[in-house]
Amino acid sequence: MIATGALTLVCGLIAAQFHHVLGVAPILGAILCAACFLRPKELWVVGLGGVVIRDLLLGFSVFTWVRLVGMGLVVAAILALRVRPNFRSLMTGLLLSSPIFHLVLAVGDWATGTCGIWPRTARGFADAVAGAFPYFQRSFIGDVLFASLFLILYSVAGTLLMGWREKAVSWSR
Repeated sequence: MIATGALTLVCGLIAAQFHHVLGVAPILGAILCAACFLRPKELWVVGLGGVVIRDLLLGFSVFTWVRLVGMGLVVAAILALRVRPNFRSLMTGLLLSSPIFHLVLAVGDWATGTCGIWPRTARGFADAVAGAFPYFQRSFIGDVLFASLFLILYSVAGTLLMGWREKAVSWSR
């Protein structure tokens, strides 16, 4: 549970600090890392908790609900894929999670008019989705970087912990 709380807090804080540059890439990366090491229900905590922490620091809005829906769909997709700590599985998760999230954001933007004012027509919907494409590209790169960073940090922490645990056991004999 400590790892879940730490991962949720860190990804939410990073997403809030660099929200214009990175968007929610730290949260998406943390979910992919969590899928490799944590229980399925903890993915919900990391994903939704990361968004809540981010928006708690930046301010809640109608769009917070859009982000929560998008993150919920991402977590559901990652759980359905059963992402594991191997390259193929992680890349499949990345290739699916970013488009899902950004499609939900585009639909939410079209529906709420939060970021852009799109006409409530088929053409307006298509323009909203097309307008999300540059953000998707940038977020995908961030997702790859943050998933890699969190996986490395988690692995290093696990290795250090196991090393300390082995030493403690050997000293007690």
